[in-house]
Amino acid sequence: MKTIRLEEANLDLKSAITLARKEPLLLRAADGRELLLSRADDFEEEAGSLHRSQAFQHVLDERSASPRRIPLEEVEFEIDRELAAQEE
Repeated sequence: MKTIRLEEANLDLKSAITLARKEPLLLRAADGRELLLSRADDFEEEAGSLHRSQAFQHVLDERSASPRRIPLEEVEFEIDRELAAQEE
């Protein structure tokens, strides 16, 4: 898996898709949010590939060690607030 810091990379969507056809991409935004872009052809293949990926395992280890947590209630509140704003 390749990690791309979006604030540092000049990457358009077409290029990202081309890269993701070769290996999963972890796209990291400046605010710390992360998106995973990968092929969706074969779930078992993808799961096995991620399981074998030392880079992905490292990302999981980093995330589990991070003290930053967002409570579920806060996530639900934000979703409800955004949905209400869309209805207005």
